[in-house]
Amino acid sequence: MKYLNAIIFVFLSLLYLALSSHIKFSTNFIDIFLSQKSLKIFHIAKEFGFSNEILISKKGFDKKSLKELQEVAKELKKIPQISKVEISSKISPKLRKYMAKNYYLLADFNDTKITNTDIKNRLKKIYKSVATSVIYQPINKYDPLELFSMDFQQTSKYQKLKNYGYLIRATTWADTSNAQTARVVYEDIEKLLTKFPGVVAISPFFYLVENSSYIKADAQKIMLISTLLLLLLYFVILKNHKLLFNAILAIASSILSAIILTSFIFDSINILAIVFGVSVTSISIDYMFHYYFHGYFSKSRYSFQKRVFFGFFTTVGVFIIFGFINIDLFKQLAIFSVISLSMAYVLFSFTFIYLDIKKPVIVKQEEAIRRFNPLHVALISLALLAYAFFHLSFDNNLKNLDYHNTKLLNLSKLFNRGLQNNNYQAVIIEAKSRDKLLEKYEKIEASNPAMLGIGKFVLSKKRCEKRVEQISKFDFEKVKKTINQEAKKIGFNDVFKDAYKGIDSLKCKNSLNSAMRFKIIKDKNSYYTLALIPKKSIKSSNLFSIVDLGKSLAKDTREMKEKLQLYMLISVAFIVLVLFFNYGFKMLFPLSFLLFPLSVVLFGISLFGKINIMNIFALVILIAISIDYGIYLHKTSTPSETKMAIKYALMSTFLGFGVLIFSKTVALYSIGFVITLGIGSIFLLLYTSL
Repeated sequence: MKYLNAIIFVFLSLLYLALSSHIKFSTNFIDIFLSQKSLKIFHIAKEFGFSNEILISKKGFDKKSLKELQEVAKELKKIPQISKVEISSKISPKLRKYMAKNYYLLADFNDTKITNTDIKNRLKKIYKSVATSVIYQPINKYDPLELFSMDFQQTSKYQKLKNYGYLIRATTWADTSNAQTARVVYEDIEKLLTKFPGVVAISPFFYLVENSSYIKADAQKIMLISTLLLLLLYFVILKNHKLLFNAILAIASSILSAIILTSFIFDSINILAIVFGVSVTSISIDYMFHYYFHGYFSKSRYSFQKRVFFGFFTTVGVFIIFGFINIDLFKQLAIFSVISLSMAYVLFSFTFIYLDIKKPVIVKQEEAIRRFNPLHVALISLALLAYAFFHLSFDNNLKNLDYHNTKLLNLSKLFNRGLQNNNYQAVIIEAKSRDKLLEKYEKIEASNPAMLGIGKFVLSKKRCEKRVEQISKFDFEKVKKTINQEAKKIGFNDVFKDAYKGIDSLKCKNSLNSAMRFKIIKDKNSYYTLALIPKKSIKSSNLFSIVDLGKSLAKDTREMKEKLQLYMLISVAFIVLVLFFNYGFKMLFPLSFLLFPLSVVLFGISLFGKINIMNIFALVILIAISIDYGIYLHKTSTPSETKMAIKYALMSTFLGFGVLIFSKTVALYSIGFVITLGIGSIFLLLYTSL
C-alpha cells in the first residue's frame, strides 16, 4: 500500500495518454470573455473575413513605390494561406457585366413624365457636345435621356492610403482567432516584408500573435522562477525526499484527473483555465502541510481530521458555486478546481498514511497566548470596505489588460487615418430567408441612404417587382420611337437603335455574383450579410448587430462583473452558513480571515487605480482559500503546529500566485497584486492570533 500514490499517478498518466486524441485544448482567449451573443456576431463576421484582412502600404505615390507594391502583391499570392490580393481599384469584368445586365433594375429611375420636346432638346445637346468637343465625347447610346443613374464612380486606378501611399488589401482564409494558426500567416508575411524595406502591414490578428508571444514569455519566466522557488521551499521545509516526491506525484495526479474529466464535460479546455487551474491545485499542498506538521502521516491508519475537511469543503464549495456561472472561463476553472482539489484531498488523506513519515521536530515557544479581537477586525474591515465602495470604479476596457504594443498601435493609427472605410461602422443583418434578409437591408437603408452592402447589387423580390411595375408604367415604346425619329432629323444615324433595349421584358432573377464585395451566407438556419453604415448617422437598432470588438468586450465585461459580484456574495453567504453550522455565534474569528483580506485588497485597489476583471477573478481565489486558515486556527489545541503549517502554506500560495505581481503584463500583475495583498493581510492576522 505504500506505493498506492505512485500507482495512481502511473494509472492516470497512462489513461491521459490513451485519451490524448480526445482531449482538445483551446487558445482562443477572446472566446472565454465574450458572451454567446457576441461570439455569434464575431463568428459570422469572421465568415465575411472581417478580422482576416491584411493591409499593406509603402509611403509615396511615385512609380517606384507602386512597382514595389506590385512585387509585394505577386509574392503575397504565393503564400498558401492568402486567398485574395487586391491592389487595383478597377471593377472586375465579371461584376461590370453583371451590373450592365441588371442596370435598369439597380439604377435610380427618374420616372418624371417626359415630352417630345424634352427628348428633342436632350438629343440636340448631345449632338452639340460631340460636334464642338476637341476630344472624344462618349455617348450613352443605351440611356441617352439619362433616366437611370448609378453612383458607381472610380476615382483612381489603384487603391490608396490617404496622405501616405498606394495600398494592398489581402485576405487570409486561415482561422486567425487561433494563435497558432495566426502565427503561421504572420511569420510568412513578416518574412516577405523583410525583402521590401519601408513596406508596412497591419491586421487585427497581428496583435494576437505579438502580444500573446510577449505575455507567454513573461508568464513562462515568472512561472519558471515560481516553480524553482516552490521546489526549493518544499525541499527546505520538508527535508524528506520521500514526502517531497510523493507530494509532487499527488499534485500531478490531481491535475491529470482534472484534465481528463473536464475534457468529457467541455468540447475543448481553454489553456488559460488550465494555467490558473494548475495554480489553484497547488493550494492543496495546505492539506499536506497540516497533516505533516501534526504527525498524521506516521499513524498508518485513517482518522478524520475535521479542520482539514471543513477547510477543503469551504474551498470546493466556493468553486462549485462558480461552476454554475454562465462564463466559460470561470465555469471551466471551477470544474477543473473542484476535481483537482477533491483528488488532492483524497490522496493526501488516504494514501499518505501508508508512507510512514514521522512528524517533524517543532520547537515550541513558551509565550503568553494572545489573540486579536475579531470584533475589532470586523469593524476595521467594514470601514475599509465602506471606503472602497465609494471610491472604487470598474475598468471595463480589456485592452488595458493587454501588452501595450507601441509598434502596432502606431501602425493602426496610420492606417485608420488614411482609410475611408473607418468612417463606416460594420453591422451584421440576420433573417430566416435570403429575401427577408434583403427586405430588412432595404428597411435599414431607408434611414441610412449612404449605407454600403449587398442591397446595392441585389434587390428583394418585393422591391424588384415594384421597380418592374414602375418601369412598365412608363411608355418606353413611345420614347424609343421618338428618340430614333428625332435623332435622324438632328444628324445621328442608328446610334440609339439599342436605347432601352430589353426594358419591356425585365424579370426579377438577379442573383449573387462571386465578384461582389458583399456576400450573403447561411449559417445553420439563418441568413446573414455584412453592411457598412456611416458612423455619423448610425443609431442602435434591433434590425442589426454592430460589429465592434471593443464595445462588445466592454459590454460583456460589465455583465461579467455583475455576475461575478452576485456569485461572490453567494459564496460569502455559503461560507457564513458553514461557519455558523460549525461554530455558531463564535464564527467571527474564522470569518475575520475572509473579511480582513478582502477589505484590504479592495481598499488597496481603490487607492492605486480601477478594479478590473482579473482583480475580481483573483478575489474569487482569495475568498476560496483564505477562510481555510481561520478554520485551522479556531480553538486549535496545537497552536505551534497549526501556525507552522499555515505559514508555509501562505508562502507556497505566494510563490504559486503572488509572484505574478512582478509581471509586466497588467492581466497577470492584477492577479499577483490581489493575492500578495491578501496573503500579507492573512500573515498579519496570523501573527496576532496566537
